[in-house]
Amino acid sequence: EDLIKGVISINVDEFGDFVIVRSDGSPVYNFVVVIDDALMKITHVIRGEDHLSNTPKQILIYRALGFEIPKFAHLPIILGEDRSKLSKRHGAVSLRAFRDDGYVSEAMFNGLALLGWHPKKDSEVILPEEIIKEFDIKDIHNAPAVFDRAKLKWLNGVYIREILDLDDLTKRAIEFFENFGYKADFEYYKKVMEVIRDSLETLMDIEERAKPFFIDDFHYDEDAIQWLEDENGYKVVQTFYEKIKNLDKITKEDFKKLTKEIQKEIKVKGKGLFMPIRVALTGKTSGVDIASLIEVVGIDKVKHRLERALEYFG
Repeated sequence: EDLIKGVISINVDEFGDFVIVRSDGSPVYNFVVVIDDALMKITHVIRGEDHLSNTPKQILIYRALGFEIPKFAHLPIILGEDRSKLSKRHGAVSLRAFRDDGYVSEAMFNGLALLGWHPKKDSEVILPEEIIKEFDIKDIHNAPAVFDRAKLKWLNGVYIREILDLDDLTKRAIEFFENFGYKADFEYYKKVMEVIRDSLETLMDIEERAKPFFIDDFHYDEDAIQWLEDENGYKVVQTFYEKIKNLDKITKEDFKKLTKEIQKEIKVKGKGLFMPIRVALTGKTSGVDIASLIEVVGIDKVKHRLERALEYFG
């Protein structure tokens, strides 16, 4: 009786007098695995359904040797999105590979639990401790499960953006920051993560999302250049620089106050006001919240980037 597939009947006469030891004296798999599991007092054998054909022979060996027969549960195979058996040709399939790709353990736990099983609640986001409490192997489906990478990435993003504690998330992210050449102390990393976490799906996304917090001498994107080649855009940056050049620090509130002043003085608003400053500070027309960037990187870096832009486009 299989915990997942129910009662399975096999005609043992079909096996004949099957081999348990080769002619050279070495034991075969079905014999060895029974001895190994019995001596380790294994109570449940949970494995893929591709081992189902081995089970009757192993049960006969258990009986012949007088060992207690464990309970068996054969899991449905996992398929790739092309509905063929999951393998390396479908991309990363090892836990280490997913970890290196920026997936957090809780999301992997959640995602793997959903392969052939579903919680009673509607949400597919279910914490490990909830899974442990609710899971029953008898609820696993018989049909093969399809490994959906897009869903796993979505789950991973939910854990990064909404669930993991910021300190914990930052500790996990340090390895990625350092691999990308972004050197700082823990508190700085934490400030960066607080700003960018809402834009992350995996920790590998840190490379691009965190770049404005670490790279000062960046290239200006082609679609961004127009904002500083424009006379009004250049004047916005110039005026902003004049207002902060004698400051020792700057906060998000300071930035909002200063941009309101510039809006009144130069008669610009919306993109005409904020885009030139964004381009001067990041080289791009989209990305991180500029007020947050300014507060995190600090006044000296802001001054340096503004001076660089004014010199480059002046």
